[in-house]
Amino acid sequence: RYDVLIVNRPSMNTMLTQKGNRINRTALFYSVFISIMSFFASGRQLLVSSIGRGQRAAFSSHHSSLFGLHRPSSLGPTKRGVNCKHPCKVSPPHLPGTPLFSSLVTNGDSNPSEKEYDWDTILPFEKNPHNSVKITVTADEEGNENDPYNLTTFHSKLQATVATAQQLHKSAIWVEIPLSRARLMEEAAKSGFEFHHAEGDIATLNKWLLEEEESRIPTYATHMLGVGAIVINSSTDEILCVREKRNNYRPWKIPGGLAELGEDLDEAVIREVYEETGIQCQFLSVLGVRHTHGTQFGRSDLFFVCRLEPIPNQDGKMPEPIPQEGEIEAASWLPLDEYRNMVNSDDSKIGHPMMIQVMKIVDQGDGKETDIQRMIVPSVVPGRKRSPLYHAPILSNADPSS
Repeated sequence: RYDVLIVNRPSMNTMLTQKGNRINRTALFYSVFISIMSFFASGRQLLVSSIGRGQRAAFSSHHSSLFGLHRPSSLGPTKRGVNCKHPCKVSPPHLPGTPLFSSLVTNGDSNPSEKEYDWDTILPFEKNPHNSVKITVTADEEGNENDPYNLTTFHSKLQATVATAQQLHKSAIWVEIPLSRARLMEEAAKSGFEFHHAEGDIATLNKWLLEEEESRIPTYATHMLGVGAIVINSSTDEILCVREKRNNYRPWKIPGGLAELGEDLDEAVIREVYEETGIQCQFLSVLGVRHTHGTQFGRSDLFFVCRLEPIPNQDGKMPEPIPQEGEIEAASWLPLDEYRNMVNSDDSKIGHPMMIQVMKIVDQGDGKETDIQRMIVPSVVPGRKRSPLYHAPILSNADPSS
C-alpha cells in the first residue's frame, strides 16, 4: 500500500486535458510505472505527490484506484504530519529522463495540505537519528545546470527545506558542506545554522527546530580518551618508562597516548607502547581511570592506566626498548624501586600523586582479584558489533546467569 503517489507536475500537465480533466491513461500509466520503479530502486518508503492543485482532486477522486494505489483514510494524521506508517525519505536529485520527485505534506484528509515544496524550492534531505533530517551537499559541479546547491538559490532552498522539516515535526536539521563549497556556510548562517564540528574537508552545521524547547544537540567530542601502560619485566623487576622530547613534567613517565577514533582501549595501549618503545605486549587489565577537564582544545580527558605484559623475543629474552624517533628522547627498563622512589618523592617537581596510588594497586599482586577486567559482550542494538565491557572482578562463586 502506498500513501501518496509521486508524479512529475509537468508530466501530469501533459497527461490531463482541460475538458473534464480527462486522462491520457497510456501516458499516465507510463509515468506512474517509472515512478514506482525508481521508488524500488532507491529504497524509499513513501511516495508523495506534486501534481497541480486543481488536477489533484480529479485525479485522487476518480483515478487513484486505476493502479491500485490508495491513500488510507483511516490512519489519520501522524506525528510527523504525513499520512503514512513510515518516516519520509526524500530522494536525491532526479536522473535525466525520469519523473521529478518532490515532497508534499498531507494533512490526513482527502485533500493534501495547501503547503507544498517541490524540487524547485527545497534541497534533498534524508532521515537522520534522533528525529532529525540531514542535507548532504555534494562537491562543486561546475557547469551542471541541475545542481541543487547552486549558490544563487541555496539560501531560499535551505529556508524552504527548514520549513518542510518543521512541518514534519522534526527536532533538528543538519547540513554537511564540503570545503569546496565553503561559501554556502555563510548562506546557512543567515538561516540560523551554527557550526557543530568539522572533520577533514567536511563542515557539519545544525539548526534546532523546536523553538519552544531548549536545544538538546550535544556538544561535539566532549572528551578525549588517553591510555598509559604499566609494563613490568617480572624476571628483572623493572618497569618500562619513557622520556619525551618535550613537555616532560617528571624525569620518567609510563608510555601512552591518545586512542584513535574507533580504537578499543586494549588496542590503543598496545599500539602506543609499541610505537614509543618498540616493545610488544599483551593486554591484562585496567588499573584505574583519571578524569580531568580543560585539557587540549578545552576538552575533558579520560586517562586509562592499564596493566600490560611484555612479550619476549624469539630467543626468550626481553628486548631493549627503542625510543620513537621525533617523539621520545629516551626509553628504558627502569628498576621498580627507582620508579617507586621517584613517584613517592616529597619534591613537588618529582613526585606523582596519581602514580603513587597506581603503584599501590600494582604491589597488591597480579591483579586477577583486584584489577578492572575486560570481556566482550554482544550489543542489544541491532546491527551494532560486539564491544568490550570493563568491570570489577567477578567472584568465582557468583551465579553466571545473574
